[in-house]
Amino acid sequence: MSFHLNGDSIVVFHVAPAHTDGDAMVMFTKANVVHTGDVFVSAGFPFVDRSSGGTIHGIIAATERLLTVTNAETKIIPGHGRVAEETDVAEFRDMVVIVRDRVQDLIAKKMTLEQIKAAKPSRDYDAEYNASPADADRFVESIARSLTSVKSGGKS
Repeated sequence: MSFHLNGDSIVVFHVAPAHTDGDAMVMFTKANVVHTGDVFVSAGFPFVDRSSGGTIHGIIAATERLLTVTNAETKIIPGHGRVAEETDVAEFRDMVVIVRDRVQDLIAKKMTLEQIKAAKPSRDYDAEYNASPADADRFVESIARSLTSVKSGGKS
C-alpha cells in the first residue's frame, strides 16, 4: 500500500509472520527511512510471539526483506532501541540465523527444552544484546518452540 504525503511516498508492506502474523514495515522513500515495528529491534533479542502467529523463520525472512529495501544511508527505526543502520540489521539477522541453527542442532540431538537452554546457544551474543539470563532463555525457548511447533505454554 502506498500513500503520498508532503512530497514523499510512504510505502507500507506486509512481511511473513515474524514477531506476529500481522507484521508490516513502513518506508518513507524520499526521506530514506524505514520503521520496522517489532520485526527488528536494536535493543535486545527479538520477541517471537508464537501465540499471535510469529515464527523465527519469519524474523529471518523479514530482516532479509528489509535489507532488500535499504542502503547504507537508510535510517532504520526499530520497534525498540536506537535508530539503526543497514549493517545493524545484517548483524542482527546473522545472529538470529546462528542461534536458530544452534538450537536446531540441539533439537536434532533429541535434547529437551531445559537441556537446550542449559547449553546456552545464544551465549556469544548475550552481552552484545544486553540480555539477562532470563532474556536469553526466553529467546532460545521461542526459537525451539518455533522450530518444533510447540505453542507457548505447551509441553516440550
